[in-house]
Amino acid sequence: MSSMVDLLDSALYADGPPHETLRALREIGPVHRQVSAGGSEFWAVVGHEASSRVLTEWRTFTSTRGTTLREDDNSAPYPGAGKMPVLTDPPRHTELRRAVARLFTPKAVKQLSVLARQVAGSLLSDLRRRGGGDFVTDVAERFPLAVQAEILGIPPEDIPMMSDATNRALDSAEDEAASGHHDVMMYYLNALGTRRDGPGKDLLGALLDARAGGLPLSDEEIVLTCDNIVVAASQTARHSASGGLLALLERPAVWAALRDGQVGVDSAIEELLRWTAPVTHVMRTAVTDTELAGARIRAGDALAVWTSSANRDRTVFTNPDDLVLDRHPNPHLTLGAGMHFCLGAALVRVMLRALLEDLITADTSLALASPPGWSSTWVVNGLHSLPVTVVPA
Repeated sequence: MSSMVDLLDSALYADGPPHETLRALREIGPVHRQVSAGGSEFWAVVGHEASSRVLTEWRTFTSTRGTTLREDDNSAPYPGAGKMPVLTDPPRHTELRRAVARLFTPKAVKQLSVLARQVAGSLLSDLRRRGGGDFVTDVAERFPLAVQAEILGIPPEDIPMMSDATNRALDSAEDEAASGHHDVMMYYLNALGTRRDGPGKDLLGALLDARAGGLPLSDEEIVLTCDNIVVAASQTARHSASGGLLALLERPAVWAALRDGQVGVDSAIEELLRWTAPVTHVMRTAVTDTELAGARIRAGDALAVWTSSANRDRTVFTNPDDLVLDRHPNPHLTLGAGMHFCLGAALVRVMLRALLEDLITADTSLALASPPGWSSTWVVNGLHSLPVTVVPA
């Protein structure tokens, strides 16, 4: 069925995700035909079951033709298609994923958990020492790359530049996004020029090792894969952390229950991931004619899973608009599903745990100093500012 709502209208996101609009769509049906003001045609998938199908059935819904909606023509050739993990299907996706998997093994993540606690402690201590600040720019934006810099091959002095580039890479303005991706790719292209004979224990080294081991990998594919992983690594934890803290600060009783140990940190992390859903949508393209929740999908049609909507589907989640930190089960789709389930999911959880545990055990707490600022974009559910002040615990 068609919808008169334009989900690519940035004004819808000025105050955060448009949950009321998405709820109204879900009440009508799980799949809606969309034609945006810019001419972008696609199916908006807002129900959980239909979303799970689109994300897992890669033989029917391919990733190779793009994973982010265009403002105009979703059928146009997508840069990097078939050459980077996010834009490939098996078997190529499996090969590329395996090439970098050693960076995210349980042993590697466990080692990074120590660093994550150190970085979280340092950033939050600085914030407290100043009596407050902007949690987004002072903590959440800096935290993910500071923890992952070594495995990503980014020296400390380059973190601010890479953080800016990855932020721009997920802008809804296509020119700005292209600029961010360009800067990330040029960074790794330059690094590749000095590393051909000396692979290290980082992202670039893992890919060079895979090539030396017989995996066909062009320079272009290596650089594109680096871009894919670095952008994802820097953004999910950032937006989950800032959006999660906002949700807690706006609900003092819920925050107090977590601080008092009435709720476990692990379940709280899953609920905050469900709640924040940093990636607004994930696009796929139908390979063949098919049916999805009663909608007749044609080969070549673009479909966009609206993650925050699927995460609030009342047929799956009881009281979905409430922040329930001990929610169980919690089959949210924030980290994806199927073949494209987030490679760094365990690391995202480790980083969120480090921040939460520091906030929980501190002898002071944080409070909102002024209203937060949302990034008005249909690409990322995220805050660009979260002013906080330090208060007694």
